[in-house]
Amino acid sequence: MDKPHRSVTGAVVAPCSDDDTCEISQCELCLKELPADAVKVADAQDYVHHFCGLDCLAAWQKRAKARQ
Repeated sequence: MDKPHRSVTGAVVAPCSDDDTCEISQCELCLKELPADAVKVADAQDYVHHFCGLDCLAAWQKRAKARQ
């Protein structure tokens, strides 16, 4: 049995084999779930990009830079 995929916060990420049917999460949720200090982690960046979109990824990176 395969282990479930987990986000950087430890939450289980539902599998998505068909990108056309996967919903992108709201950016506010991603910004709330993912700490700004995870911005340098490649897996975290991929997660935000895939599940929240490019605009949210840019907002997350900008927020992390402002906190430094």
